[in-house]
Amino acid sequence: MDEFSYFKLKIDAKPTLFHGKTVRKNLTQTLWLKKIRPHILKENNYTCAICKHCPNEENYKELHVHEIEEYDFDNGVVKLIGLDLICANCHAFQHFKRSQLVLSPEQLDRLITHFTKVNNCSIEDYNLYRKKLQRSAFEQNIERIMFRQKSTITKIDHIRFAILGDIPFKDLVIERLKQKGVYYEYS
Repeated sequence: MDEFSYFKLKIDAKPTLFHGKTVRKNLTQTLWLKKIRPHILKENNYTCAICKHCPNEENYKELHVHEIEEYDFDNGVVKLIGLDLICANCHAFQHFKRSQLVLSPEQLDRLITHFTKVNNCSIEDYNLYRKKLQRSAFEQNIERIMFRQKSTITKIDHIRFAILGDIPFKDLVIERLKQKGVYYEYS
């Protein structure tokens, strides 16, 4: 059993091949901001699913709609499993690798403090968690390299998207992805 399975807040490392590739970027602002986001806010009672932060109405921008994804390396597909409502701090921590590039050391320290509060753990637990993640990422990269060397995968020329979860306005999302030629349907 994973010694950190009880953590509510974890780093959600997106594989390099899929960086910057999201369903959201392929949708219109109207569909995302006027339909999907308000639906997710209301459905989740304007509360972060991880730390339970519930800002007042003027500060709803502190809440982000986070895409829960899985990845199909063979076909170059981002599989959208669902949408979560999480606060800006939880979201920045989930994307910690990116946050390290854009935040100041003080901001990173605040994220780490947020992590320890949410998970009710010590800074030592945080350090152990980060070390385990680094080892795991290294092992996964080695496995992918070995797999690709043994297989006859064709070069992926563009990333596509599959909608596997029950998300609001799913039919409209799929229609938009089809219009842009980036929808992938599993049979």
